Amino acid sequence: MKSLFAFLERPLKGIIASGVRERHDSEAKRRIFFVNILALVGVIFLVTLGMLAFYQHATVLGTADFVGALFFFLVALYLHYTGNEPVSARIFAYGANLLFCLLFYTGGVKSTAFMWLYTYPTLSFFLLGPARGLASSLFLFLFTICFLMYDLSVTTVNVYTFDFAVRFIPSFLVVLFFSFLLEFHRKKATASMVDKQTSLAHLVKKLIKKEKQLEEARNHLEQRVADRTVELLAANEKLVKEINERKKTEEERKRLEAELSSAQKMELLGRLAGGVAHDLNNVLTGIVGYPDLLLMDLPEDSHLRSPLVNIKKSGEKAAAIVQDLLTLARRGVMHKKRVSLNDVVTEYLHSPEYSRLHDNHHDVVVEQQLAGHLPEIEGSALHLQKAFMNLVMNAYEALEGPGTVTIVTEIVRFDKEHNGYECIEKGAYAVVSVKDSGSGMPAKVVQKIFEPFYTRKQMGRSGTGLGMTVVWGTVKDHDGYVDIISVPGHGTAISLYFPLHSSLVSPSRDKALPLTAMHHGAGQSILIVDDVEEQRILGSTLLKKLGYQVWVVSSGEDAVAFVRDQSVDLVILDMIMPSGMDGLDTYKQICALYPDQKGIIISGYSENDRVTEAMQLGIGAYLKKPYTVEEISRVMHDVLSGEL
Repeated sequence: MKSLFAFLERPLKGIIASGVRERHDSEAKRRIFFVNILALVGVIFLVTLGMLAFYQHATVLGTADFVGALFFFLVALYLHYTGNEPVSARIFAYGANLLFCLLFYTGGVKSTAFMWLYTYPTLSFFLLGPARGLASSLFLFLFTICFLMYDLSVTTVNVYTFDFAVRFIPSFLVVLFFSFLLEFHRKKATASMVDKQTSLAHLVKKLIKKEKQLEEARNHLEQRVADRTVELLAANEKLVKEINERKKTEEERKRLEAELSSAQKMELLGRLAGGVAHDLNNVLTGIVGYPDLLLMDLPEDSHLRSPLVNIKKSGEKAAAIVQDLLTLARRGVMHKKRVSLNDVVTEYLHSPEYSRLHDNHHDVVVEQQLAGHLPEIEGSALHLQKAFMNLVMNAYEALEGPGTVTIVTEIVRFDKEHNGYECIEKGAYAVVSVKDSGSGMPAKVVQKIFEPFYTRKQMGRSGTGLGMTVVWGTVKDHDGYVDIISVPGHGTAISLYFPLHSSLVSPSRDKALPLTAMHHGAGQSILIVDDVEEQRILGSTLLKKLGYQVWVVSSGEDAVAFVRDQSVDLVILDMIMPSGMDGLDTYKQICALYPDQKGIIISGYSENDRVTEAMQLGIGAYLKKPYTVEEISRVMHDVLSGEL
């Protein structure tokens, strides 16, 4: 017997607690237990009674019993899957009400079904509460009264007798009354108990809070001692940190003062370079341009050709010096495109300039370590090659006899800031390095090598003192960094870091101009706009020689007025015209009249953003002063033909 009970205990507990959720309070759980117990008992008894009724040939009663059993099972199943206790309780109570009405109507086996009705008031009050339970019980009572009146008034039914009605009605009312009192007082007692439990819970919380406060007070003294110890340790660490920070601040102040002094020198030199570059390039344009005009008219065997060529080359060298000043001042126009550092290195090492340098230092061994598949960077090949050339020249001159110069290109990635000669931000870089096995430099010399006109060589014999300054300016124009490792007696290594970008500007605006052939015009109309009379005369003479029809004006305002009356195929604009509109503003007003107007910007000095804006607006090309007849002929041809 005990083993059977132990075997049935677990499934019975599962059935009785079926549908219970964490959100249910104790009262709801009791109703769920009650519904499940009644459903279990009801299913068992109704199935049993239904089978008995069928055995006794009471088909209607048996069917009602099985329907009731199925109803109780479905209610328990709904409660199990939803946990909806209020709805399940109401369905169960109202369904039981209808079942009891049916049982009373059929009378049951030998008219005994009425006994089930005495259980309904207690059941309905518990499941529905006093108000709904009373209403549901009164509905059942009224149904029995109506059925008894009908049964006793006709002779066709005869389920119950008058004596039964006299005994049943008061007995059911007594059960109803006491069930109501029982539920009313139970509810009241439950509410009182809930209130007491709530008060007790609050009291427990207060006691727990007081206990925590007592515990905190007990530990307060120990904590204060520990906190004070920590404060003293922190104060000591802070003092040490402040001392170290003051040292670092003092070092940083000295470094910033040195950088400020260097920046002021650079700014002063930049103003000087910017102030004279435009005028110098205007003068040099004549020195380079007029020999071209004379050479075009001289026969090949003329003895005057050699002096004129030398004059032209001298002018070009002077222009290169002016360009170095502009690069130094970081005010030169630089159009960026895709550039490979490997190509920059290779082109210089195959140039006549390098051949002459190597011939003068024939005992120097050059080693190349060029990275394969080196990504291209965004930059100007001309400026990069000039910076690389200065590094190589310095490396050669650092060797007083036989030695080695090593040229390296590579990809370097920093996951965090790299502190070298300067702080290099994290990222990926294409790097070109020039290393020599010379005597090296002390730290105080390394800090000064980028200063303008600083040199340890004899000024005027091997350089101007601007080479490394040009390197610095070029690297900064390319958003790059410089790192130097130099150990006295062990040589010097200078590395230039150029950031690798995901997008590069189009190379279409910075095409190299081959100087091997001149292109002649076919009578196209050209308007030259320049505020310098010598430039207008030279340009007009050159273009007429090349077969163009030329007009000249001295200001942007005159140019706009000219094109209002007569259109031209091409307008050549000087960018800097101090007396009025500059080349960009002039071109904007001309484009307002002729949106597809072709143009060329010519200048000896200009800011990058103005030239870039002119290019975006539609200027076909930018030509720097001084220019040669080969350069201007090629640019004119390319712009007029639509290649630029």
